[in-house]
Amino acid sequence: MQRVCPHCARISFESGARCPYCGSSFVRRGLGGIAALLTVFAIVVVGGVALLLIAFGNELDSRIDREVDRVHREFQTDFDGIRQEVRDELDRRLPEPTP
Repeated sequence: MQRVCPHCARISFESGARCPYCGSSFVRRGLGGIAALLTVFAIVVVGGVALLLIAFGNELDSRIDREVDRVHREFQTDFDGIRQEVRDELDRRLPEPTP
C-alpha cells in the first residue's frame, strides 16, 4: 500500500503508523485548534466593530441633539424678536386709549 506523509510529503510503501523518513504520524490531525482560534478571533473582531459602531452612534446622537438645541434657541430668539417688533408696530399704529 502506497502512502504520502502529510509532514514531509514523501511516498512510502510502509504499512506502519509512522513515516519511515521523518517519523511523523501518517494520520492527519484535525483543524479543531485552528478553527477554535479563528472563531475566537472572528468574535473579537466582530465585537470590536460593534463597539465602534455603538460609540459612533452615541456620538452622532449627541451631536444631533446639540445642533437641534442650537437651532431651537436661534429660532426662539428670532421669533421673540419678531413678536416684539409686531407689538411695537401695533402700539405705534393704535391710538392711545382715552380715559
